[in-house]
Amino acid sequence: MSPSICRVVEDAKYQTREKRAARRAKKQPWIVLKLMVFITTGIMIYTAYVYIGRFCVPGIRREHAFVTRGASIAMLVVFCPLYLWMMWAYVMVVIVSPGYARDHVPRSPQPPPLPQTPFVPMRSFTASDIDVESGAMGNPARTRNDSIGGPAYEEMHIPDPRPDQDNDEIHEGVTYNNHATHPPHIQAPTSPPPRSDGNWTEDKDLDFRIRMSMMHVERRPPMNPVLLPAYRYCTKDELIKPHRAHHCSTCGTCVLKYDHHCPWIGQCVGARNHKFFINFNQATAVFTAYTFATLLAYNIRVGTATVGDLDVQQVVIIALSGLFFIFTITLFLSHVRLLYLSQTTVEAMYDRSMKDREGHVLNDAFGLCGFIQKIRMQRSWDAEWGRIGREGNLWWLGSGRKGWEDVMGDWWVGWIFPVGRGLSDGLNYTANPRFDEAGRWRKRKEWPVELQ
Repeated sequence: MSPSICRVVEDAKYQTREKRAARRAKKQPWIVLKLMVFITTGIMIYTAYVYIGRFCVPGIRREHAFVTRGASIAMLVVFCPLYLWMMWAYVMVVIVSPGYARDHVPRSPQPPPLPQTPFVPMRSFTASDIDVESGAMGNPARTRNDSIGGPAYEEMHIPDPRPDQDNDEIHEGVTYNNHATHPPHIQAPTSPPPRSDGNWTEDKDLDFRIRMSMMHVERRPPMNPVLLPAYRYCTKDELIKPHRAHHCSTCGTCVLKYDHHCPWIGQCVGARNHKFFINFNQATAVFTAYTFATLLAYNIRVGTATVGDLDVQQVVIIALSGLFFIFTITLFLSHVRLLYLSQTTVEAMYDRSMKDREGHVLNDAFGLCGFIQKIRMQRSWDAEWGRIGREGNLWWLGSGRKGWEDVMGDWWVGWIFPVGRGLSDGLNYTANPRFDEAGRWRKRKEWPVELQ
């Protein structure tokens, strides 16, 4: 392939990427944002029509051969409250705003930029380099701080183990000159060796950690100063975002405690409607499970009988209810876990990225089958730093109940029904004291004494 053709291909590729990025960054029209709301509402109305009009009412009229009148009435009595519960929760999550930063934070000029880090030619950008906070490739705010954790994995360079001069060899602190005739000169150690108290287990663990450090098998958390105003400034809304707020390109504005953009509700899930989103998934999971079970049981009896025909519309509702049950119960359980960890979906993605990088480092060091060594190294990191997602979570509240009540409130009725509100206002959050004032994760020895 000629160089000119290669250039044309590369130009077309970059132009396609730019067009795709521009489409994603452009705010969507209102009708596009709310399209799925109309579709979802239509599915709910159609479900009620089929279940009540084509299943329960014929049974009450004794037109069904396999369902008695009393059973039809009982199923209808259970169906209606579950249906109203789901519709109530859906209306609340659609009409309640997630909270926008522009309504609470005034516009301000851009703060002075953070110090730039030197360019590393050998580093290639990957998907993990996309910064959700700033919406840019790479992170100009990344700084090096060896006392906290040093550079991230992708910024590390493997040092050349050979000495600067080929005619000298160094082994265990002893320097040998290959061209000298006199005996090798023994260099004095620059620091005293670690003292041992006779504990063989501790000595072995120290030796293991030293060898891993020499191999660069270390935990290196991101050093992004996420709490500094310069890092939190949004150039599109021209304001300093509150903590945990992110800019949604679909909605075209910064959302308080941004979790994700949900097309099913036509807006983002944020600080003010996160509770109702969980209530909706909870109610929908219960409703669809009940609808699926009752309709499936009846249609199985009809299908195995010699008389009677299946209702195609009931079969459609069975398929839809089964599909939406799996979808909503998965969302509900995953968000309950996030609440107990005091995290949002975006923040959990950061932790997952860090765990994946550590997994790659451990695989390179110990191979795919070195399970014991990997577990031992992971425990060593947790002892030095704390656990990823807990002590290593900037917004961890210390317990699952606190994280749950921060979003769902302290009233048990609001945990089930879409009433009340959470304890957080979406603007003020207390940072984990295990992090420094810029939002960087510190080692355990640098934590407050009462937390060590």
